[in-house]
Amino acid sequence: MKKLSFSFIVILIISIILVYSCSNEDVESESSTATQYTLSIKASEGGSISPDATGIYNEGTQIGLSAIPDEGYRFVRWSGSDRDNKNCGWVRPGNCRATFTMNSDRNIQAFFQINSE
Repeated sequence: MKKLSFSFIVILIISIILVYSCSNEDVESESSTATQYTLSIKASEGGSISPDATGIYNEGTQIGLSAIPDEGYRFVRWSGSDRDNKNCGWVRPGNCRATFTMNSDRNIQAFFQINSE
């Protein structure tokens, strides 16, 4: 009877150690891998975006971009940012900034128009 009890206790202890070590490894590997998202940026004809930030970013990264119109063009609007700001170029000629947080894959585009004035 003592052999059975001793064997049972040893098997129980080994089982608990194995279960704990396996579940602990899973938690560590999940928490050490950051979620990443892809940023694609594009400017329409008549301008550019600075910096060229196309790439892969960790979740929560904050990005700031400037729309820079070419000579004879003006900035019209952003598409794909957190605050797509229409008519920024009409209110404040020149550069216009967009800021956003990487919380999903993003396709950001800046639109420019020929300056008719």
